[in-house]
Amino acid sequence: MEQLRWIAFITLMGIAVGPTVIGQTLRKASLEGQNSWIIPHSAELVSISQYSPRGFRLSYEKLSLEKASWENCNCFYFWGAELGFTDFNNPRVLGNAFLLSGFFEPILWQSPPWRLGLRTKLGVSYLSNVYDPDSNPENTFFSSRISFLLSVAPKLSYHLSDTWELFLSGHYNHISNGGQSQPNRGMNFPGIGIGASYWLSRSEFPIFEKPPLSHHFSVILETIGTFRDNPDGEGRVPAMGVSVDIMHSLTRLNSLGAGAEFFWDQSLKTDASSTGLVPAVFLSHHLIFGRFDFNQRMGHYLVKPENIGQKRQFFQRYGLTYRFPGGFLLGGDLKAHGHVAENIGLRLGWVF
Repeated sequence: MEQLRWIAFITLMGIAVGPTVIGQTLRKASLEGQNSWIIPHSAELVSISQYSPRGFRLSYEKLSLEKASWENCNCFYFWGAELGFTDFNNPRVLGNAFLLSGFFEPILWQSPPWRLGLRTKLGVSYLSNVYDPDSNPENTFFSSRISFLLSVAPKLSYHLSDTWELFLSGHYNHISNGGQSQPNRGMNFPGIGIGASYWLSRSEFPIFEKPPLSHHFSVILETIGTFRDNPDGEGRVPAMGVSVDIMHSLTRLNSLGAGAEFFWDQSLKTDASSTGLVPAVFLSHHLIFGRFDFNQRMGHYLVKPENIGQKRQFFQRYGLTYRFPGGFLLGGDLKAHGHVAENIGLRLGWVF
């Protein structure tokens, strides 16, 4: 049930932030082959990580030439949907993954016939083989057939003609269930892809002037919410918190920040010595494309209960938020300890 709620949330996010295109829209279809390797982030995973996942991705992409769309990130960008398949090259333990995701790919630089973009993807995966204490105890990467997919991929393209282009990409993929069930080590598998695109429609890009760069401070106030396993019984219990992030813009794309968060986790209250309150401080980096903010936070627990954090005092948060006119923020968040994902949450906030 929780997975279905998150799928609905991802779909609504795509509807909310997708541009309303009135003018000309360019379209293309792409096919990519990928070869990857698995990062074994614990000693127990080394034996089942000696394989090279391989697969393909098929995507349908759009790019609006309207100025209103360009102003979303002060750049032109592709957006669309992607279908994929990955064979983990270990049919007995790991099996295969069927993938469905939405993506956002701003163009960072272009000088015809070359173009450089950065694709970020968020979606779901169906896994054919998952953990089972009797039939598949080795696979502690996955325990839910329906899991989440996060991916970042820089992409270099070369135009062969008006309709065809070739591209080379690096990609970093992460699949986990976001803490919905255990074990949940999750899998990180970076790699390289090569592919071709066929333009269904094509036109020259207009030139729009970027607004002047303003070095300034801003404050982000956010609430973060998720669910964690109930150690006292069946089901899951809420975990929620607030954070403040004081941010200073360095360039149009990059901002640095620092702040604090206070998280109240009901799953920790079973310990008589714990109130469930987990305070922490963090440093942050924000990669900003207009209204889109891909942010990373490195946090340090000020008080850390023993049963969270994989015995680590530090944690990371990876977030993607969209800033609506007026300052309201909406987005998602992945919390991890090293290479181990803990949970996925929802962010609501305001920027001043």
